[in-house]
Amino acid sequence: MKTFTCLLYFLFFVSIYTFAQEGYPTPPFKSNTLFYIQHSEGHNTYVYEANMSDKQHFNNKNPINNYRILYDKGGEIKPLTGIQQKFAYGIITKELGNNTFEFEIVSYKNQPLYLKMDKAGKPYVETTLNDHKFNLHRIFIKQKEGTSGLGTQVEYLIFYGTDHRGTKVREKLIP
Repeated sequence: MKTFTCLLYFLFFVSIYTFAQEGYPTPPFKSNTLFYIQHSEGHNTYVYEANMSDKQHFNNKNPINNYRILYDKGGEIKPLTGIQQKFAYGIITKELGNNTFEFEIVSYKNQPLYLKMDKAGKPYVETTLNDHKFNLHRIFIKQKEGTSGLGTQVEYLIFYGTDHRGTKVREKLIP
């Protein structure tokens, strides 16, 4: 029984590693970059950055800026379209106090994310997935074949980050 359980854990973790995206560009990181999202239907990337009112505080009305990098069109940087903002990659934020915000990505409202500032004054996003709390660095979305636009369906998401010990984290979510 113990061997079977070990085998199941091994297969689960191998499946997470094998679903990682290969050959995708990494967007340039700035001091206020929080995380980015990529998907299986192209290399365009959606970037989320902290919007600061000063060096230590987030802008209360708009604490996160997001935009897209069109790698499929030479790396052009553009704002999200209205449809992307409203139905896919936009965010809804709620101030919690003490320079902390809870937010969600509009296309997946069941995964709360938290914008915080570390002791060194660097912004980060924290989330908990599969009982594992970690700082989020990127998300990969595997879309179901044959779906796109407003009818896009998701097979799974992989969240990448680091935990409080600095250990790399990969957590798979099947909606």
